[in-house]
Amino acid sequence: MLEKYFKSYSEKFAIPFIKFLKFLNIKPNTVSAGGLVIVLIGSYCFYLDNKTLGISLIFLGSAIDGLDGPYARTYNLTSKQGALLDSLLDRLGEMIIWGVIVINYTYTDFQVLVVISVVVASNLIPYMRAKSESYGIENKKGVASRPERVIFAVLFMFFNLDFIYFYIFSLITWTTAVQRFLYLYKNLR
Repeated sequence: MLEKYFKSYSEKFAIPFIKFLKFLNIKPNTVSAGGLVIVLIGSYCFYLDNKTLGISLIFLGSAIDGLDGPYARTYNLTSKQGALLDSLLDRLGEMIIWGVIVINYTYTDFQVLVVISVVVASNLIPYMRAKSESYGIENKKGVASRPERVIFAVLFMFFNLDFIYFYIFSLITWTTAVQRFLYLYKNLR
């Protein structure tokens, strides 16, 4: 959802950073990997309860990771291998963030189960988008795409929100996964 409203602005904002990456001759895959490393360090900071550094690094890592695609497209550096690697690294970074929530922010087995359900839905959402694209169908249904999931997770940890918000977010992620499935299913005729 955020991508729908802010993608054009974020790509314009990214232009100087993309030019800088080109000047340094850094490959898009390196940008993806660097973003993941920064997200991992930020997650570790949350694990250690250093919330200010954690939120800063996760948002920085996510912003860096958001540069790889526009950078690759701008300078004709796209490849199927790069797209695959970017998708894999995105999933890894997100799973690490959810893992920190399981370790530091759950207190019952049921809460662990709810976080695991969000992990499953968080993997189904991009899977449904990719599967749709394999059939030539654009499918960005729902409100819980990756930016929204990462923002929720980081704010949940930073403000140590009551777990009721996680229950609600679980419903939102599952609604998004189901919406994407139903949209694809209806368009496969």
